Amino acid sequence: MMKRFLTVLAPVMISVALSACSGFAPVYGTNTAGGMSSASFQFAEPTNRMEQIIVNRLKVAFPGPASESDPILKVSARQGGQQNSMSTAFAIARPSNLEVTGSVTITQGETVLFQTTRVTGTAFQSGKLTVNRQESTKGTQELAAASTADSLRAAILAGYRPGQMVPVR
Repeated sequence: MMKRFLTVLAPVMISVALSACSGFAPVYGTNTAGGMSSASFQFAEPTNRMEQIIVNRLKVAFPGPASESDPILKVSARQGGQQNSMSTAFAIARPSNLEVTGSVTITQGETVLFQTTRVTGTAFQSGKLTVNRQESTKGTQELAAASTADSLRAAILAGYRPGQMVPVR
């Protein structure tokens, strides 16, 4: 009888012990890991279209209402990379590189609490027609800025903790 009881009890105890060790927590919502549910930021005004896209996506990720005492989140974004074609083998629809570099700085007064930079590189096919090339460039810039925003959001979730000083890297 005791052997049968232990045979049933052992897997139950192991399951309880293993489930207590897991640390899964949702990224969004009210039960987020590391106190990020309480994180709210004053967003600095963007200065260009790429910064606007990044700020809009970060406002969705961190929707808490900001007060005067909350830190300021500033986004800097710029376009770079090789604007010329990677190859001249094609007369039409040449592949072109595009790179978006985005930085986030979270400050409280004069103190920098968190800072990070992410880069998204992509390519698109530029057409022979000017309108097609302009629209391809615009669409690719917006997609690269959105990807950079998602990468910055993940970096903030991984490295920033409200109320704690984090070494700037």
